[in-house]
Amino acid sequence: MTYGKYMLKSIQLKFSKIKYKGDSIGDDIRIEIEALGKFLRVDKRIKVGKTAKIDKEVGRFETDQKSFQMGILINAIEKDLLFNDVANLEGNIKINTASTKLQQFVFKVKVRETRSIFGRFWGTKTAVFEITLEAEVSDAIRYVPDLDESQGFINVRLEDNKSIEELPAYLKVKLERADTKREYFTILEGPYRGKLTSIKLKENGSSWFVADIKHEPMIRAKYSISQKIFILKGKKYETRDYPKSPWKKGLYDIEIPDYSHDGGRRYLKESKRAMTWFKIGHGGEKYLHTGGRSLGCMTVVEVKRWMEIYNLLIKARKGDYMSVGVLEVVD
Repeated sequence: MTYGKYMLKSIQLKFSKIKYKGDSIGDDIRIEIEALGKFLRVDKRIKVGKTAKIDKEVGRFETDQKSFQMGILINAIEKDLLFNDVANLEGNIKINTASTKLQQFVFKVKVRETRSIFGRFWGTKTAVFEITLEAEVSDAIRYVPDLDESQGFINVRLEDNKSIEELPAYLKVKLERADTKREYFTILEGPYRGKLTSIKLKENGSSWFVADIKHEPMIRAKYSISQKIFILKGKKYETRDYPKSPWKKGLYDIEIPDYSHDGGRRYLKESKRAMTWFKIGHGGEKYLHTGGRSLGCMTVVEVKRWMEIYNLLIKARKGDYMSVGVLEVVD
């Protein structure tokens, strides 16, 4: 998925650390950072001569340009019961979105100690707060990983109703933001398209999602009612259907997988993706899947060959945000 001539990039801007230099004007410090409508406020106790790690996100930004520039406003405040010493600094940062290396920007805010009583002002001390911002560039478009330990699905939380749902391998998502515990993203295809969703970060704080996945063009497959044969890329697979719920000739969309189907669990030893089923058509309960019997679905009984079909279908896309391809049902 591209925007303009350049892949959509996500820029995460963080307040990395603060260094307290110059004179001591107090140790109760507040730093406020504003960038393109994003705002971060951090209160920190720090003594002169010390450096404190902050590691808090200011915001995330998206661009399809190779260079991204933004204005920065920084307020530094030494909090006091009687006198707040305040200074601000306006600056700019320019980010190279073609680089995956961490990009650092350092701003020095000078805060002069101010004292007053009865309209008289004095104070000669000046503190320097060295603020380090870090920008990390990544692809905004990511994909669900294909994990063996969860049979090709991950569990996520829909933010509108807090329900836990499953997403299949290689589903396309767009990263929105992250905090210290969870990553938030918008689902771009499948039954939950457009939903804001989140997932708990890995134990090491990293993302579950992967980049550099290439979706393939739509798949065209065929099914013979009389021969009970499913045909894909010139290969034939023995199938079974249900006489009381016969297939009708015609063209049907093959959907992106919806959730893991427990009916395939018993076949996991023969095929590690036996719980991934592909719905045929956009209504009803007819699926293409592997197994030993059918209650109306198109069941590939050659379970050990199911991965051949899975690997071709799971990355294919028709372009309607719902389907991986088209199935033609013939006599």
